[in-house]
Amino acid sequence: MKIKHILLFLMAWVSSMSLAYAQQTVVASGSVMDEKGELLIGVSISVKEVPSMGAITDIDGRFKIGGIKAGHTLVISYVGYDPQEIKMNKSNERMRVVLKESSNVMDEVVITASGKVQKKINVTGAITGVEVATLKTPATSISNMLGGRVPGIISVTRSGEPGKDFSEFWVRGISTFGAGQGALVLIDGVEGNLNTLDPEDIESFSILKDASSTAVYGVRGANGVVLVSTKKGKAGKLNLQVKANAGISYSPRMPKYVHAAEYAELANEAAVTRGRIPVYSDVDVDLFRNHMDPDFHPDVDWRDVILRDYTWNQQYFLSASGGGEVARYYISAGFTTKDAIFKQDKGVNKYNTNVNYNKFNFRANVDVNVTSTTTLSLNEETVIVTQNYPGYGNDSKVLWQAQSNLTPVTVPLMYTTGQAPGYGTDKSNISPYVLLNMTGYRKFYSNDNKITMQLNQDLKMITPGLSIAGLVNINSIGARTQVREKMPAIYYAHGYKRDGTLDLEKISDAVEPYYTNWNDTERRIYWDFRLNYDQTFNKVHKVGALVKAEWSDYEASKYNQLLTAIPKRYNSYSSRFSYSYDDTYMAEFNMGYTGSEAFEKGKKFGWFPAVSIGWAPTQYHFWRNKDNFINYFKIRASYGIVGNDRLTWDDSVRFPYLTLIGYTGSGSWNNGSGLTETQVGSSNLRWEKAKKADIGIDARFFHERFDMTVDFFQDIRSGIYQQRQSVPEEMGLPSLPWANVGEMKSWGMDGHISYTQPLGDNDKYLIVRANYTQSMNKITNFEEDLKKYDYQSAVGYQSGVNRGLIALGLFKDQADIDNSPRQDFGNYLPGDIKYKDVNGDGIVNWDDIVPLKYSYVPQIQYGFATEFNWKNFNVSVLFEGVSRVTYFKGGNMYQPFSGSTAGNVITDFANPANRWISREISGNPATENPNAKYPRLYYGGSSNNSQSSSFWLSDGSYLRLKNVQVSYTLKNQFLKKFGLQKAVISMIGDNLAVWSKEKMLDPAQAGDNGTVYPVQRVYTLQLNLSF
Repeated sequence: MKIKHILLFLMAWVSSMSLAYAQQTVVASGSVMDEKGELLIGVSISVKEVPSMGAITDIDGRFKIGGIKAGHTLVISYVGYDPQEIKMNKSNERMRVVLKESSNVMDEVVITASGKVQKKINVTGAITGVEVATLKTPATSISNMLGGRVPGIISVTRSGEPGKDFSEFWVRGISTFGAGQGALVLIDGVEGNLNTLDPEDIESFSILKDASSTAVYGVRGANGVVLVSTKKGKAGKLNLQVKANAGISYSPRMPKYVHAAEYAELANEAAVTRGRIPVYSDVDVDLFRNHMDPDFHPDVDWRDVILRDYTWNQQYFLSASGGGEVARYYISAGFTTKDAIFKQDKGVNKYNTNVNYNKFNFRANVDVNVTSTTTLSLNEETVIVTQNYPGYGNDSKVLWQAQSNLTPVTVPLMYTTGQAPGYGTDKSNISPYVLLNMTGYRKFYSNDNKITMQLNQDLKMITPGLSIAGLVNINSIGARTQVREKMPAIYYAHGYKRDGTLDLEKISDAVEPYYTNWNDTERRIYWDFRLNYDQTFNKVHKVGALVKAEWSDYEASKYNQLLTAIPKRYNSYSSRFSYSYDDTYMAEFNMGYTGSEAFEKGKKFGWFPAVSIGWAPTQYHFWRNKDNFINYFKIRASYGIVGNDRLTWDDSVRFPYLTLIGYTGSGSWNNGSGLTETQVGSSNLRWEKAKKADIGIDARFFHERFDMTVDFFQDIRSGIYQQRQSVPEEMGLPSLPWANVGEMKSWGMDGHISYTQPLGDNDKYLIVRANYTQSMNKITNFEEDLKKYDYQSAVGYQSGVNRGLIALGLFKDQADIDNSPRQDFGNYLPGDIKYKDVNGDGIVNWDDIVPLKYSYVPQIQYGFATEFNWKNFNVSVLFEGVSRVTYFKGGNMYQPFSGSTAGNVITDFANPANRWISREISGNPATENPNAKYPRLYYGGSSNNSQSSSFWLSDGSYLRLKNVQVSYTLKNQFLKKFGLQKAVISMIGDNLAVWSKEKMLDPAQAGDNGTVYPVQRVYTLQLNLSF
């Protein structure tokens, strides 16, 4: 009996000890994969506290380790990936470990043509990778963020109006005066729009600048390519990102106009100084000053009437991503809303007549591993835009023109008898208060939907490194404009009748409320097929090859004529071969074969080759093994030919080689209708070609603290399409034929340099960056009618160069006029602008107009920035500048009283020190200053003084404090209780200061002389949350 009890006791003791041991040890089992869901073979898994305990993932990427003491830590490591540590408090036999590619590895790659990921050290073309983090600032469009941040980009922002405040940009400036100057924008491999892309969706951003880099895109890439890849789902747990911001914006620079009494006094001077009687009596001036007669002696500050001091902007964004071994997903949605700065009178209308812009964007990227070698990707993008306008039209420019045209005394806000005021029938001469509040409203709606399906097949079963991919994209755009417009009767008061009532003249009849609408649709289908090969032999020989074919089909409702309604189609075939030896010697050859409808049968296709080479002497083994101050140095060069087939900006000319027959009317001779030629065929048209050359240097030195790239480029265009101008009118052609006659040369340089100073750990550093772009051009051949003088020709000068007369200051006195060549622009007196007789014929006229200096597009754009990070605190500052850019001052802003009673007067003119004033008016001979800033006033306008000339040519250069961002990142256990990984709070300022010679307007839009919506200054508070 005792033995039985002893055995039972021993069994219970062993069981309890086994249970206790089991409770003290855990089991780890599962799989290891990368962020694409591909299982990784040979991953090392070890126990940190017991290094001898571990395992390696098998051929299926799986592992299992038992007997791990509870609380110990697993260390998962794999070459090329960041190691990961997991604390094991309990058993988990369904682990799914996702390793992220090492940041050091990612820093060495860029996105090249066809979306290929390539190591920077093997790239031989001119490619700039843009740091995505720098693009994640509040802005209406990605295009607004490129200027001053990206070398090789020249950009301008001409308007601050919501929905139209997008920058226009060119890769390496303007290289042709023909159609199609803009860069090709590809988002996930298909044509897209940077203005509707949310920066939070961007994974990578690259600019392809030379012929070698863009060759595989054929005619579409003739002016550079912008490559954007959006985020993909990554294997692992659900990841949520939330962004919300609110910004306040206002107009920091607007012209200041004089009030009524001062305006009247200046108007009198403008009349008297020309020998006329004063426009306003002393009683009139007093009435303007004391505001006792609001109908006939108003004093209206139109800007104060229609503008608020500030307005609000808001942006919201949400994304979710995750997945596993089989499928991964990325889904995002964003919303942006911006109101214009206009002040609507809510007492007039209950409905909204203000200008606003609302954008909703949705994106879904799904990747599925159909088999271990087959991946299917489905991308869907929808962008919905709604905009509101006053009933008179689809932008706010008329409002700005009206507040510039209408002086404080032209018309009142409203006549006291209730009539709506206006000076003329043109909308820019009607009260802006009436335009904003009494013309109804318009609504614009657009829906841009893209669906892309791509299939990737790894053909490693045939040979390692071989793969094929096919892509199809369907893009449909629908837009609808609804107009609910009306207009009150417009009146103008000429004075008072004998009975004391206003003498009103009806300028235009009232327009009763009416409704109309129209729809616009576009549809594009794009296919491409790619055969890729990338393989490394003996660790030093890297071979790459690509064969690509693409087709596109496009049609739009705006093309509604017999020929233009035919779908526009492109075929393009290209190939690429690259070789690199030990990352030291590199070469790449590209060949494109592109077809176009613009050419007759047998001439539709063209060949476009490109070649590039590179040499990196620092990759020699003897150099690598030494601690040299130059860590990396590479010289690269490329040359290639690209083509262009666009004849017009809007593609309104199709099949130019055809001679077309159509019906004609009776004409001036009343000889009856019939058939006639409507288009003369242009035979022997060929491709416009660009021969592009590039030489570049990439370098890193001083322990890779400095990173530098510089490129010198040249682009020679030939065969630019122009309509013949030398055809005699006697030939009676119904249209001028097209020909390849234009030629143009552009050249310049671009580059960047950065310095990184570590300040301790990885979260403590200082970075200083600078970039520079200079692009110049010259027309070398131009189709034009015969010119009397060489300087009248476009040949030999910059495309778009500002042309005008050469001003020699102001006439000093009558003797100066008598001893100068006669000026053929109407009457002039001392104090008016004096011009140079360039051709020496004794008469100054339009034959003396010459190329002056530069154009309205800058030749140079630069930027410099700094970023300071200390643990959770981050500050970044960006300066942007342009130079070698000019514009003409003009319009009502600089030609006061040009329309007599219309045309506002800026306060700068009111300063007597700034303008020429006769001694008879001022009583002081010193005011007859021949070097005055402004000429003698003229009531009704001076044709002599309003000529485009060097007198009005102004320097548009500026330096702008473009962006300042201060951020703080919160990471603590308290946030994790709510599922938050981190929270980032940011304060952001845009367009905080501008230094320029132009003081009244933003220099980027000064050429519009105060008649466009001002560029805004914005302060934003932003919150980013990561779950």
